[in-house]
Amino acid sequence: MKNLIIFCSILLIAHTAEAQFKFLANNSSDQYNAKIIVDRCENGACNGKATIILYNKITNGEIDTFHSDDLEFGLTEKQDAKLGWLELGKYQTPLIFGDFNFDGLEDLAIRNGNKGSYSSPSYDIYVAGPENKFLLNSELTKLASQNLGMFDVDKKAKQLSIHQKDGCCFDKTINYKYSGKNTLYEDSSVIEDSTIADYVTVITQKLVDGKMKRTVQKFKMKDYYNQ
Repeated sequence: MKNLIIFCSILLIAHTAEAQFKFLANNSSDQYNAKIIVDRCENGACNGKATIILYNKITNGEIDTFHSDDLEFGLTEKQDAKLGWLELGKYQTPLIFGDFNFDGLEDLAIRNGNKGSYSSPSYDIYVAGPENKFLLNSELTKLASQNLGMFDVDKKAKQLSIHQKDGCCFDKTINYKYSGKNTLYEDSSVIEDSTIADYVTVITQKLVDGKMKRTVQKFKMKDYYNQ
């Protein structure tokens, strides 16, 4: 009986190991390579619990390990997840690298389900610190998890932008910048409201001398969207 239990345990461990699918993400970062191990891949879609291991691109030294409760990404028709250590394309990977706090260091966004509005993709944001240490940033994770997908990054303006939507006819973009204390603040926003037939109301807000300056304009829809 004892031998039977041991044998069944070995089979269970082997089955668990076989159920994991392995990928390489080596084309999305200037500094890092990554290995991705995810629980499920079926019909061209991979998802579920995942482990991400980050490596230095030059030395190949292991830097850090991350986890996602629900990593999601798709495969092409020619990619077979069962082959093991399959190379993902630059824009196919569920990892996004970039300098999200404009300190000159490359940060990391890891896909974690569809918690955004209208079930859009959500991301956990890890910012790089000294000695290749990555820390989960709750403020940036909130921005990347409660709006329409990942925020946009404007390096020149040192600005992050999130997008919101309410039905077919209401869109809002909010732009954030960093203060001298390295905290985010709302710098400006633009609302496009086309709920009134044939017209678009554009409400622009901009922080000027510590106060929000508000401008309201109305355009004919055909003119506004043809600009």
